[in-house]
Amino acid sequence: MHLQAPDILVFVAMAAIVYFMIFLPKRKEQQSFSKMIESLKKGDRVLTHSGMYGEIASIKDDIVTLKFHDGVRIDFNKTAISRAVEEKAEAKAA
Repeated sequence: MHLQAPDILVFVAMAAIVYFMIFLPKRKEQQSFSKMIESLKKGDRVLTHSGMYGEIASIKDDIVTLKFHDGVRIDFNKTAISRAVEEKAEAKAA
């Protein structure tokens, strides 16, 4: 079986579609997430992947210490942070 030029073009086109629809958006999302993680600072409110809201008490290397109610502090790896939470959005939910 010999591949002809139209067969190769179809294969290349399908590979390009897969790249632009799956891999490129995922890479942009990862870059955006990395940028958000690097911009975190003390006092920011965040949501962890486990669904816990907390305030950043300190950041050291890859460890983020979150402060919860009643002064409870728990250490998390930075990768456990899902997103930063805006104060206004949280106030509306309460």
